[in-house]
Amino acid sequence: MVDFWEQESELAANPYLNPYALWGEEISSTYEGRHVMVQEIVLTHADLYGDGLVRKGQPVAFWEGVGIALKTASSTSENIPIDTEGIWRVSVVAVGNIAIGQSLFISAAGVVTDDPTNAQAVFGYALQTIASGNTATIAVKVHWMTLNWIWLFWWLIYGQQP
Repeated sequence: MVDFWEQESELAANPYLNPYALWGEEISSTYEGRHVMVQEIVLTHADLYGDGLVRKGQPVAFWEGVGIALKTASSTSENIPIDTEGIWRVSVVAVGNIAIGQSLFISAAGVVTDDPTNAQAVFGYALQTIASGNTATIAVKVHWMTLNWIWLFWWLIYGQQP
C-alpha cells in the first residue's frame, strides 16, 4: 500500500480556503458534493504521454480519494476538478477473473486492477466481467472509500473470488 503522506505537496493556494465563506454554505460545483478540486501534482495517475500531466477522463487517486479527472492539466500547479462518484468507462487490468460487483483498486502507477497488493486506494466496483490476464475498458462504479486492510487479507486468503 502506498503511504499517502509521502505524496507531493500542493504548489498553489488551496481552492477551498475562503475567509468570506459562511457556515453551512454549499461549495461543490455541482451542489452534490461529488466534485473536488485537487492540484495536479497531488494526483496519482498513469503518465500517458510522458509529460507527467493528467488527461481528462483518466482515473486518479489523491491521498485516499479516487475519481475521474474532468480536465486535462497544463501544469503541475493547476487545480483539476475530480468527479469522485458515478459510472465511468475505465481501462482495467485483470490479474484474476473479474466478476460483476468485484472491488477494483488503483495502484501507485495509476493502473486500475483487481489486485490490492500495490493499491493506493479502493477505486470502485466492476459492472462487467474480464477474463484473467486481460485488459479491457469496462463500466466501473467509481466510489471513494478508505482502503481497509480487510481487502488485502481477504485477497491473500481466498484469492480473486470471494
